Amino acid sequence: MSINDGLALIRRHDFEGALPLLAAEVRKRPDDAYAAYYLAYAFVGAQDPQPAVTLLTKIIEVHPDFTDAHTLLGLARIRVSDFVGATEEYEAVLAREPKNPAALLGLGMIAFWKRETAAAEDYLDRALRGDPGARDALVFKADLRYGVGDVNGAVMLLKDAKRLRQPALPEVSDADIADRLMRYEAALQPLRRARAGLPDMPGWVLCVLGITLALTFLAVAGLPGAWNGMRHYEDGKARLVTMDYPGCAAEMEQAVESVSNSSKAWAYEAYCLLLDHDNNAGLSAWYTARTFDPGVTLDAASDTQLLLAKVRIASQPAKGPK
Repeated sequence: MSINDGLALIRRHDFEGALPLLAAEVRKRPDDAYAAYYLAYAFVGAQDPQPAVTLLTKIIEVHPDFTDAHTLLGLARIRVSDFVGATEEYEAVLAREPKNPAALLGLGMIAFWKRETAAAEDYLDRALRGDPGARDALVFKADLRYGVGDVNGAVMLLKDAKRLRQPALPEVSDADIADRLMRYEAALQPLRRARAGLPDMPGWVLCVLGITLALTFLAVAGLPGAWNGMRHYEDGKARLVTMDYPGCAAEMEQAVESVSNSSKAWAYEAYCLLLDHDNNAGLSAWYTARTFDPGVTLDAASDTQLLLAKVRIASQPAKGPK
């Protein structure tokens, strides 16, 4: 038996089986930081985080720049409800790697549990920009959306999360996601029935209502901001036609700064970013667009199909060595 046998069991999520093999390796090689790290990893996976905290603390004392040990220690401290200690570990990582997705996700989860909604949203969005496959980040974002009454947005985020591969050390299991999705979709039913029960109205009444709502929206949004957003939106679409993808993305970014809830502008920003091969930022913009309108499309069906294809490709996890 060797450390590779223990790692093979970890890859199969057999953490209990990996523990004795990796413990034997640590006894044989007490100074091997990686052997101790993988043993700690198995302890966390086996839902026994306290020994992991002890092991990882010793590793970091000798190897303070061992980033993965810091992030794993952060997770282990979360599992023992030591949020202060976990925050210190994640902040130590971000001091060296400001875009580290694991550290950002950890801080996002902690902010969520502390009911610091704005901070949680920021951390989770940054984690997804660094790692679009961060399934737990999507689930916590869904919970945030549900908490502010955006049930439709919560359901769409959970469906996106359900399509992603389960992480090695998930905070939210497949069963938890399925349970959330069932409850959130159930919460949508009264809203759908209420919308379906609206009485039929003559066309001229609907037209007047539509104009009134549009004027109300512009009054709330502020005419200068709304018109400025529309100008950047049209300029961005013009740049898209000329295949100036960076220029298109820049114009759409200014459009959403003026009208932050424009799902169409967010979708076009995502499209231009993906065409410019900026996958992380493109996926982040796409998730935001779907938050405001889960069924958002581009003006041309062919563009919508290409956008969805690029989203699927960009969402696939990177292939690493087996």
